[in-house]
Amino acid sequence: MYRHNFNLFNIFEESKMSRSKSVILDTDTANETDDQFAVAYAMLADDIDLKALCAAPCYDEQGVSHSMYRCYDEMKKIRDMCDPEGKKNVPCYHGSESYMKNMVTPVVSEAAENIVRICRESKDMVYIAVIGCFTNVASAILMDPSIIEKAVVVLIGSNPYSNGHANEYNLEQDRNAAKVIFECGIPLVIIPAAGVTEKLYTTTAELEYYLRDKAGEIGNYLCDLVNRVESAPITEDGERHSKIRIIWDIASIAFVRNATDFFETEEVDRRTVDLQGNWQYFDKEARVIMVKRCERDKIYSDLFTLLQKKTV
Repeated sequence: MYRHNFNLFNIFEESKMSRSKSVILDTDTANETDDQFAVAYAMLADDIDLKALCAAPCYDEQGVSHSMYRCYDEMKKIRDMCDPEGKKNVPCYHGSESYMKNMVTPVVSEAAENIVRICRESKDMVYIAVIGCFTNVASAILMDPSIIEKAVVVLIGSNPYSNGHANEYNLEQDRNAAKVIFECGIPLVIIPAAGVTEKLYTTTAELEYYLRDKAGEIGNYLCDLVNRVESAPITEDGERHSKIRIIWDIASIAFVRNATDFFETEEVDRRTVDLQGNWQYFDKEARVIMVKRCERDKIYSDLFTLLQKKTV
């Protein structure tokens, strides 16, 4: 049975291995457009054994519970487009219907229960890619703290320590959950928004060029999705538009696929946040991986090549 020895070097060695890696993807898929790309990326990668898709809640005028169910429906749609015959048999789980009220009481959900089960049963390191709010994963840790010996959290969220605060969309929704993940001791990879994932921009024109009618149903769906948000690249009067769109969440899957080639990282002390989202010193001896820079062109080349190869 795998037991993590907290040597962060092992995380990079694992990433470089050609064998498949066990991954749980926790995603607020219906929030905007970037999660859909990450789900497709994970579904189509040969070196990723996707153990589960877990629906995370997000801000919604109709309530947190409503948003989680929307995310669940959207992630199932993406899964089925990428694997219409169900050969990969990737299960989807409903996640939290509320945020955590404190740091000791988990929000019990199908997703949290299955995160615990998958980690318990795995003989390998399990990457938990968190690309929505942190509630499902923090709840799983509270339900069974022993999973910190089996898993590595790859977190899309927060900001570099130098910013002074960690507030961004994913983290600020549930700061209690963030504190649980930062303080529990689980091996942690932080891929911050400022200066890193914000560099993962693309354009409507680039997506049309690489994906439209070249990457099957999922390629056209992803183009249509971004076009609806950013307006169509070609309007009814023939005017051409090319707008920038950041696809933040593909960074998590890219890290699992090739951490050393796609990212520049550093080992930093382990910090936590206060309830206002400001970084606070926590354990200067413990180390986490902080991503400093991403190779935008390499990551998109990998994504587009994979989408075209797997869906034509």
